[in-house]
Amino acid sequence: MIHAFKRLLPYLRPLRREIALMFLFGIGVTLISGVVPMLVQLLFEIYNRSNMETFQRLMPAFVVETFHLDAAHRDILAGYVPFLFPVIFLLLGIVRFVHNLLINYTSERIIAAIRVDLVRKVLRLNLSYLGSFERGSGGLISRVFNDPILLQQGLNFTVDLIREPIQGAIYITYMLILDWRLTLCSLLFLPFFLVIMRAVTKSLRKYGAVSRESMEDLSSVFKDSVDGVRVVQSFNLDGEMMNRFQSRIREYLHTALKIIMRENAVSPINEFLVSFLLLGFGIYSIDQVLGGTADSARFIGFIAAAGFLQAPIKKLQDAGVKIQQAVVVTERIFSIIEGGDEVPEIKNPQPFPANWQRITFRNVSFSYGATRVLKNVNLEVKRGEVVAWVGESGSGKSTLVNLLERFYDPTEGEILVDDVPIKQIALKDLRHNVALVTQDVFLFRDSIEKNIHAGDFDKPVSGVLEAAKLANAHNFISAMPKGYQSPVGERGNFLSGGEKQRVSIARAIFKNAPILILDEATSALDSVSEVEVQRGLEHLLESRTAFVIAHRLSTVFNSDRILVMKNGEIVEEGSHDDLLSMRGAYHSFFELQMNFESRVRT
Repeated sequence: MIHAFKRLLPYLRPLRREIALMFLFGIGVTLISGVVPMLVQLLFEIYNRSNMETFQRLMPAFVVETFHLDAAHRDILAGYVPFLFPVIFLLLGIVRFVHNLLINYTSERIIAAIRVDLVRKVLRLNLSYLGSFERGSGGLISRVFNDPILLQQGLNFTVDLIREPIQGAIYITYMLILDWRLTLCSLLFLPFFLVIMRAVTKSLRKYGAVSRESMEDLSSVFKDSVDGVRVVQSFNLDGEMMNRFQSRIREYLHTALKIIMRENAVSPINEFLVSFLLLGFGIYSIDQVLGGTADSARFIGFIAAAGFLQAPIKKLQDAGVKIQQAVVVTERIFSIIEGGDEVPEIKNPQPFPANWQRITFRNVSFSYGATRVLKNVNLEVKRGEVVAWVGESGSGKSTLVNLLERFYDPTEGEILVDDVPIKQIALKDLRHNVALVTQDVFLFRDSIEKNIHAGDFDKPVSGVLEAAKLANAHNFISAMPKGYQSPVGERGNFLSGGEKQRVSIARAIFKNAPILILDEATSALDSVSEVEVQRGLEHLLESRTAFVIAHRLSTVFNSDRILVMKNGEIVEEGSHDDLLSMRGAYHSFFELQMNFESRVRT
């Protein structure tokens, strides 16, 4: 628990004033609550004795002398004692309200800061980590939104670990004053309480982790169902997905039952132990009262204090349970925040070379775990050159361009811009100089204008119109009911494939980066859409260094160079005509595609 608390310290320090006020009002709640059993005793003292005797015994002599309280005045004041109860409880309610307000809002701010850091970390994680995360993006979503809820509950209960012992100490002190022997006997149950709490909290750590994993599974199945709803419905998989979801629900409920049983078993067990103490306490106290060795007012005061003592004990039980669950999720949350799976940056990066002339891949290799994807790739691309990669799926084409943007780093070798390794350049600076257009277009659930402007929010939005025209997108955008303010829907679902692709091309044109990556940018389009998109790509390729990945060889005929990839290596290199004359791998690809297209036409 101490280790978990240390991890939270950076989030607590900026709120130290609020936390100090929170504990100050907590102490106020404790002190005011401690007055209640004393008032109960005072009330019974008044009822059982003369008011004169009561005030002589309970009021300091200097108060009586200062205010000249004679017997008549003391009698009048005694009559007002019952009115102190609503005053005390009103004051207690106000102080408790402020105290709880500070607790809840402060914990909300802490959790908000942790969520911000979680999202910031996730956005910086390398693609290898994101791709290998066992429960996928659904599991990450659960960790960002579900786990912090349990952590917040634990934070709220942490205050009880300080406030409730103080309040309990006040009640115990009062009980000791009334009858120290009986108080010590009453505390015999504490060792049993501690043993039970230790056993329960140890078990909760185990099942708490399992419960969080089950929740991640639930989130993953639901996200798969929503993201793939067209496939689910088309293949009548709704029953299968429901079976998966219900299976995960059963696993979650099985674990939740174990946690609930342990949470709720603590109080009945402790209450049963306390009942034996109450039995002995009742026999002892009644015997003393009947024997004349104790008075009923002290007996009632002791009973009240002992009764109020149950509240701190119960809250400490609940705090122990919730804090253990918070410890579990803290480990899970900070395994991401403190993990070393983001692309590293050096402290004093070099600027991206302003007048660079070449990009060099020097002995570049890359592996996904034990699988080697690239093997000693050596390549030099001149500024303004259009280089195309072709090859079978899995040959390493996309991996090469992913390394260029440092979505992850090579396992061996390096990539340089002129003589500067890209590891020496700040990520933001490097990626500012690269524009990406992919086959699987991603658009934000916002307007068309916002999606194009996302190419570079530092630029004025007035350039969006020109970018759309160059991307051959202006006409279809203008024809929409809200024009550039038209929403694109979830992942651009309100647009056709060709329209989405042209918006993404406009985004890249608006960014105006000198380096361009086209990753299968037209492979998923029909012939008509491809023609429209190709017009936009012609504008995008102007005066840029381009890395083009394509399955359709017709889209790379005019490239300055074509590189043929096979098993992570460059096996052929040259122009379209040169490669055909070699009659090697490229020639085989070309023949296969020409034969396929001729069969389709006939």
